[in-house]
Amino acid sequence: MGIIDDRSLCRAGLREMLHGLDKNARQVPRISVVAEGKRAQATALVRTTRPAVLLSGDASGKDSLPLVETVSALPGAPAILVIAERVTERDAGILLVRGAAGVLLHRSARKHLAWGLTAVSQGSRALSPEIADALLHPHRASLRFPHGAEDRIADLSTREREVLALLSEGLPNRAIAQALHISPETVKDHVRALCAKLRAANRFHAARIAWQAGVGPVRV
Repeated sequence: MGIIDDRSLCRAGLREMLHGLDKNARQVPRISVVAEGKRAQATALVRTTRPAVLLSGDASGKDSLPLVETVSALPGAPAILVIAERVTERDAGILLVRGAAGVLLHRSARKHLAWGLTAVSQGSRALSPEIADALLHPHRASLRFPHGAEDRIADLSTREREVLALLSEGLPNRAIAQALHISPETVKDHVRALCAKLRAANRFHAARIAWQAGVGPVRV
């Protein structure tokens, strides 16, 4: 386990939360903090200590974005769980698309940290209920597939559909590349092309279209 936060008091608070979880072995696997430091130290700490999960604490969720992008691109990258004092729906979506395994609000993190750590350590996603509601509710009125979008999906190549299916699961480019046995640069080209064909503003918009279209996971 690694803890990253530029504020020493906040690192201590996260460490105390983990210590509380560690007292109950039935809640989570044995917790051992092997790395702790500021955001500028994150890459070096991850490379030398190789934690399975990295907690990134911040006042604003978007402040963790550079760390998420950098660390998630490292070989053998840890699952990154962002714990933010405040985060918008848009920033939470961007963090997930760019490589975060989960986002928790600090005010309710103590309640959700046990299952959140279990989820991200097993390759799943973890969101505070408040964040999940914020992501879902604005889109309920638009769950009907946009007019003409079926045709745009049909225009995708087989490889682009494979990339889109994995992208819709929240996987970053490196993970998609590993799943499809292609390079991250090739994935980036496919994402750019499929966004253009779908008329999607970004990856998150493309993922929404995939979810609405029922584009399922790829078996490789």
